[in-house]
Amino acid sequence: MKKNLLSLLFVLLTSSLALAQPYEGKYKNKKESNNKQLLNINNINFGLGYGIIAINANTTFQRLKAHKKIYSTWSVGLNYLNITFFSDDHVFIPSLRFGIITGIDKKHHFEINAGPHLLVGMYNDGFDLATSEFDFGFNIGYRKQKPQGSKIFKAGVGYPELLYVALGFSF
Repeated sequence: MKKNLLSLLFVLLTSSLALAQPYEGKYKNKKESNNKQLLNINNINFGLGYGIIAINANTTFQRLKAHKKIYSTWSVGLNYLNITFFSDDHVFIPSLRFGIITGIDKKHHFEINAGPHLLVGMYNDGFDLATSEFDFGFNIGYRKQKPQGSKIFKAGVGYPELLYVALGFSF
């Protein structure tokens, strides 16, 4: 039952992200849309995080929506966390987050995201879904991306990312 519910939630959320309309139709005045240089609305990031007790690798798909001074974002991500301090635990973490990005027509941005994620233990024989649990994750960081540019650099701090650096591309 739990797998079916999560699958349905995933399909509903990703279909609205994939089928959303581009920005051009949002502006009533064509002059306004020509003057604003906006970030591309889809991006994929690959990152590494490090903390004293753990190492993290992650990939994230983000969908941006422009507003007057900020972007709102929906993010879907997958994290792999290796806790090495007290034990040798491996955790797989799918996540869904909502956030904002400042600086609508700048190349330097402040970014903040938060949302639920599912902690799933990984063992030699596979995933342990019976002991998985929901948790809350966040990240706060710096983002460098030129308007209409395809390269992305991100750095910041978050949970479960820890101190992270990420590279990505937008389309």
